[in-house]
Amino acid sequence: MGSLLSILTGYDGFDGSDDSQDGVEPHTSHRRSTERDVKEVQEILLDFLPLELINIILDEAEYWPVLVSRNVSSPAKEIAATSYPGHCAKHCYYISPKIPNTVRPKKVTFILRSRDQGWGGDPGVTGTYPGSWTWFEAAIIRGLDGDAFKDADRTARRVKGSEMPPRSPSDSSETLPPIEGAVQIEHPCNGSNLWMLQRNRRANREEAQHEITWTSIDDIETKEDTDEALDRSGSGGGYGFVCSLQPGDRIAVYARAQVIAISDLSRIQL
Repeated sequence: MGSLLSILTGYDGFDGSDDSQDGVEPHTSHRRSTERDVKEVQEILLDFLPLELINIILDEAEYWPVLVSRNVSSPAKEIAATSYPGHCAKHCYYISPKIPNTVRPKKVTFILRSRDQGWGGDPGVTGTYPGSWTWFEAAIIRGLDGDAFKDADRTARRVKGSEMPPRSPSDSSETLPPIEGAVQIEHPCNGSNLWMLQRNRRANREEAQHEITWTSIDDIETKEDTDEALDRSGSGGGYGFVCSLQPGDRIAVYARAQVIAISDLSRIQL
């Protein structure tokens, strides 16, 4: 069975609640159908159509179970590049609950509310996203047990393949052993363990909401996140992300800042 995932970071489980809470403005295509809803429709249609055709119809209509997880940071979580060695910050802001065993995701929608430090920018650069030094990346973590993670960043540092820089020379998480069996999944094309998700608006202190949707139908044009494409929309194409997801996987979201930039993140939803 396919599924649409919509996750707001920090929430400890998937549910079917409304995205309009807490200031998030949902896309109108978000449905709150449950697995039971979908199965009931299948059972009704079975009186008239074969199951194979029913599944095609439901896929075309995107009538899938919708799973939601959310987190709101108040005040907003600040990620400053200057707080990290080399002035390059990589902070795991959120790790989702496990994808249920009965679900095979067809679409993932991220909703982010964030801003950068509101000043700076390379001289002569114009446009909303070119020259932004704060951005977000998504990852897939497999084999990570447990119900909830109050410190997602500390957990991610113990996952094989996360490649997290130390937060400080005295960072105690650097001495903790890796979590057995937990691994961050590799991007199918570029050898990285991360997918480019979204840039912040450059040098703009107003909090903005971005909605990024990736599907299991990959567009060959998104195989590489080119500078031209990122400058235009600020969003990564997510090539191979949804197809790589398996039941039991978790989705992680990383906040990034480089040079002297600061990123403020108040909310994420998948």
